[in-house]
Amino acid sequence: MKQKQVKTKRVAILAYPKLCTFEFGCAVELFSLERKELPECYSTDIIATENDPIKAVGGFELKTDQVFSTSPNNDFFKHYDMIVIAGWTSNHTQASDQLLAALRHFHSIGGTLVAFCGGAFVLAQTGLLNNKTATTHWMYTEEFKRQFPLIEFQENVLYTEEERLYTSAGSAAALDLGLHLIRKHFGASISNHIAKRLVISPQREGGQAQYAAAIPKPEKPKHLNKSIQWANENLDKNISIDEMAQQACLSRRSFDRHFRDSLGQSPKAWLTQQRINLAREFLENSQTDMEQIAMQTGFGSAMNLRHHFSQVLGVSPTHYRKQFLLL
Repeated sequence: MKQKQVKTKRVAILAYPKLCTFEFGCAVELFSLERKELPECYSTDIIATENDPIKAVGGFELKTDQVFSTSPNNDFFKHYDMIVIAGWTSNHTQASDQLLAALRHFHSIGGTLVAFCGGAFVLAQTGLLNNKTATTHWMYTEEFKRQFPLIEFQENVLYTEEERLYTSAGSAAALDLGLHLIRKHFGASISNHIAKRLVISPQREGGQAQYAAAIPKPEKPKHLNKSIQWANENLDKNISIDEMAQQACLSRRSFDRHFRDSLGQSPKAWLTQQRINLAREFLENSQTDMEQIAMQTGFGSAMNLRHHFSQVLGVSPTHYRKQFLLL
């Protein structure tokens, strides 16, 4: 396979008083940890928002690479490609006017701003998210909407992206957004390798629901497992939901109900998602033409494939292949 050319990106991770240790750790793990077996992806500095040492949750102190200071034209961050705000002191703590001005200027000259969890409050304070989508931890939903009514808040998603502005939901969703960014910057091969090192799924879709409470889901019935396995083995065929119900030995109505209760989505939506996942494998790992991919994934035609692919992922299959092809 052809090696993907890697251009190092410079990253600044903000450190702030009462540092959120987990979210900050996620940012360091994703963008700062040295990985000798991979090409150099990121060159990362830790920037304190005020004079260090920074006190962090857990009782320790952090001494940073640099301390933020105002500079001519707010260009302190001009040498970076991306700034990560990994959590924040609290939802009611206002960032300094100088920091907010520098973040706005950084974005205006083409920089990417990333907020994990409560860091979305700082990104919102810049005003850059007005009339754009954003999310944060489900516990902070009402407070976020109260403080920032001009932002199109997205509930029950893992992360959002719009015009080089990224926000993630609570805690572990930072890893999902981080892997999404790595995949976007350097391709699926590197992203998947890092996910394997982290021992987590390579990709959960940004629109996947947050887990707002620890409500146990009912155990999946064995006959439903049989239907799911059968469907996955026959994705290239013209499968109907009625046939899936027959495999489960259930009426169509009972099957729909059991399926929704167990997997949280309709059988039709699930089947479409499995076919799209299979199409993504073809797009990432082969030069197979669109008509053939459509046939081998059960969409029947390239037009049908494009329709469903764009509807679910927001990009065309052709655009996706250009971005993630590993060959």
